[in-house]
Amino acid sequence: MNTIQKFALLFLFLISQPILAQVQSAEEEVIQKKHFQFQPFTKPGADTSYVPFQISLVPFVGTNGSNSGNVVNGTSINVLGGFSAGNRAFEAAGLFNLNRGNVTGVQVAGLFNQVRGTVDGVQMAGLFNSNLDSVQGVQLAGLTNFTTGKVDGVQISGLANFTPKSVKGVQIAGLLNFSAKDLEGSQISGGLNFTAKNVKGSQVGLANFGGKVEGFQLGLFNYADSMSGVPVGLITYVRSGYHTLEFSANEVLPLNLAFRSGKREFYNMLFVGFRPEIQRDVVWSFGYGVGTSPKLTDWLYLNIEASSEQLNQGNVMALNLINRFYVGAEFQVAKKLAIFGGPTANLRVYDDTYEFHPELFQYTSPQIRNQRYYPDRVASQFWWGFRAGLRFF
Repeated sequence: MNTIQKFALLFLFLISQPILAQVQSAEEEVIQKKHFQFQPFTKPGADTSYVPFQISLVPFVGTNGSNSGNVVNGTSINVLGGFSAGNRAFEAAGLFNLNRGNVTGVQVAGLFNQVRGTVDGVQMAGLFNSNLDSVQGVQLAGLTNFTTGKVDGVQISGLANFTPKSVKGVQIAGLLNFSAKDLEGSQISGGLNFTAKNVKGSQVGLANFGGKVEGFQLGLFNYADSMSGVPVGLITYVRSGYHTLEFSANEVLPLNLAFRSGKREFYNMLFVGFRPEIQRDVVWSFGYGVGTSPKLTDWLYLNIEASSEQLNQGNVMALNLINRFYVGAEFQVAKKLAIFGGPTANLRVYDDTYEFHPELFQYTSPQIRNQRYYPDRVASQFWWGFRAGLRFF
């Protein structure tokens, strides 16, 4: 082969390479189109189509075949699980439903539903519903409902409902309801209700947390930044509400310390008391109460309170409860100082067989008006008393 032939062959080889590369690229593109990649968390593009009905065993094994992820179905029946670009009317699966787009109508799964788009309708799952957009309608799950968008409707779950956006409707959960923004409606749970910002409605649970609350909270523990309604609970704290530290005396104990928290319409009281004596066993008490304090004038308030305290000498050994009903007046003498006082009606309920109850009155001498004995070793005493002291705000 002479030199000219060698140069000709080399020239033909070089110009053929781009042509071969284009052919190979075209073949790869055809292969990629034929084999759809499984990307359940990616929204469908413009290549989606619609079919009124499909049935499948598992994803890609059904009437839509390998094109399942690009098809929006009207009605979809998935024996075990299904994968689609969305659903418009009804979808049911023995185990799970995966949707890249929006779902409207009814969606039912034995285990879980995963939707990349919005949900408008009813969504039910044995374990959980997970949506990466908003929900308008009803979500029912055995364990959790999760959405990254707002909720406009009802969420009901055995464990928790969660959204980082607002809720307009009702959340009901066995343990936790969570909204990172506003709530307009109700949260009801067996554990915690949490709304980071405004609450217009109600929260009912063991513990309730809200920002600006326009409505009411009912639970063992309530917290709010501000409240235009009434919180009812064992312990309530409203950051801009009613808080006082109280030093007082009564006919039984000369030194008592109490903390009030809530709103003047309804507040909780935690208190302790003791006799400052040098004894082998100190006489002391602890208790809890509730009250209300309506405003009479700019400087005068009425106090109506009910409380119960356990009176002890040394350790807590036997039943010895003093139950009080107090009605008194509170005089605001300075911005953060008030004096108060008033009469009390007292009912002591105690274990009659225990011999070492502390003496009731050492500094005063009220008259026992009524004394009764009941079965099961219980007795009671009634007398009139007083309470007076200072409050600091």
